[in-house]
Amino acid sequence: MTIGWIGLGRMGTPMCANLVTKGFDVIVQNRSQEKVQAMAATGATAGGTFAEMAAIVDSIHTCLPDADALNDVMFSPNGILAGAKAGLVIVDHSTINPDQAKALAAAAAERGASFIDAPVSGAGAIAERGELTIMAGGEQAAFDAVRPALEAMGSTVRLMGPSGSGSLTKLINGLIMSTTLVVSFEGLALAAKTGVDTQALVDVIGTASGNSRAWQRNATRIITGDYGHDGAVRLVTKDVDLAHDVAQTAGVVLPVLEAARARWHQALDMGLAEEDISAAVKVLEAEIGFSLIR
Repeated sequence: MTIGWIGLGRMGTPMCANLVTKGFDVIVQNRSQEKVQAMAATGATAGGTFAEMAAIVDSIHTCLPDADALNDVMFSPNGILAGAKAGLVIVDHSTINPDQAKALAAAAAERGASFIDAPVSGAGAIAERGELTIMAGGEQAAFDAVRPALEAMGSTVRLMGPSGSGSLTKLINGLIMSTTLVVSFEGLALAAKTGVDTQALVDVIGTASGNSRAWQRNATRIITGDYGHDGAVRLVTKDVDLAHDVAQTAGVVLPVLEAARARWHQALDMGLAEEDISAAVKVLEAEIGFSLIR
């Protein structure tokens, strides 16, 4: 199987690297040619235009920052659909609106190709180890064709349903994670203000019913101030906005999401867009006039 890869950002680089190191024939392209050459040095092949790549590979994966970037890669004169051969499977790992995923699947079908929306959950070391959770939407046959590649990048790989289902699942996951993290900030603040040792709290909650991956990832970062840089506030805010849009379209009122969404937008307003999501605790710290760093 020959795989095309477009997008060598924070997530795309370790995902593509796993395909290369696990023996797949990978052709890569990216806005930054330095990243293309770096990946080529590990065994990948530098590609030409997106259209040229789409004409020769069996599947082509995109891992891009937003919906506009994906549309440009798909529909530009030298984009994927301009060169897509019959039978090509296009796999997008971005987080997009489910309606966009459905529209892209329809556009791909007009060219005799298939489209799988396959966003991921996990970052940093999880991506590097190839242990992402990959939630997909699309046709079973297309999913089966690319499943070996997906399993090279993820430890949990699941077809959730037809086109758009992967994107919906990712938005629901983001809804749960983002609200859990906001209330984790509040739990740590309550502990600190009432004299509960926050390190002890981190340890105990890690074994109790309040535990979550959001807690495991972020609680220690918050009390040490060592936030890291592997999950940007702006990306979580984008995802909660998408979840808000989907809920509005579906006529579903989600008050907890809306409260958390307001917090994430406050973090943007504080200039934290490029900071790690754990640094969003600064919004609450500013309100209570108290730092949670031990």
